[in-house]
Amino acid sequence: MKLNTQQIEQLYSFTRQHYVEWYDLQSELVDHLANAIEQEWELNPNRTFDEILNKEFKKFGVFGFMDMVEERQKFLNKKYTRLIWSYYREFFGLPKIILTVALVFGVHTINHLFSNRDVFSTIVVSFFLISIAFTFKKRYNFKQKAKQAGKKWLFEDIMLNRVSLMLFFLPSFIINFFNTFRDNFVPSGWSLILGEIAFVLVVLLVFIQLWIIPKRVAEDLSKIYAEYS
Repeated sequence: MKLNTQQIEQLYSFTRQHYVEWYDLQSELVDHLANAIEQEWELNPNRTFDEILNKEFKKFGVFGFMDMVEERQKFLNKKYTRLIWSYYREFFGLPKIILTVALVFGVHTINHLFSNRDVFSTIVVSFFLISIAFTFKKRYNFKQKAKQAGKKWLFEDIMLNRVSLMLFFLPSFIINFFNTFRDNFVPSGWSLILGEIAFVLVVLLVFIQLWIIPKRVAEDLSKIYAEYS
């Protein structure tokens, strides 16, 4: 006996009631529960839909779906990290290494032309302010899309949370890195160059997470879930 459309919708509602807010996880759980209910009906056709559903839900343990959500978050976090570093490594091989070197020379030239140590800090702060503004805009766009479609996606949430966390900590890290080397470890000229190199490496990391990875995440979700498009 197959589940009808109303029963499938009831399963989606059931997952939402048990704190699974992301559509991709809801779909996995609904597929699992639907298969289990249909198999149980083949063996015990007299049992009701609600009886079998409650029986299957108890199999998830005391915390319900939370363990499954946590495992999925861990998996997607690892996948997200692998995606970042796979694209990041490309900037250290031909032909993108040329772009990386050109960026370092570009930042160094700007500093040299202005001959002012505060220029580097200004560039760093300006870049991160723009990146933070862009991140907030992207987050707003995702929320609007989720509101209109009535669906949230876990991979998108992980992506935005990771970017927000990175942008929160990195500005102070880069400036402290620059000041530490300038004051304690190396001559001032070299400290500036090291700071410039570190800044360019971080710019690439931010670029990958703000522009490249979202496209890859969208492609992955579109392949798996027709509703995403």
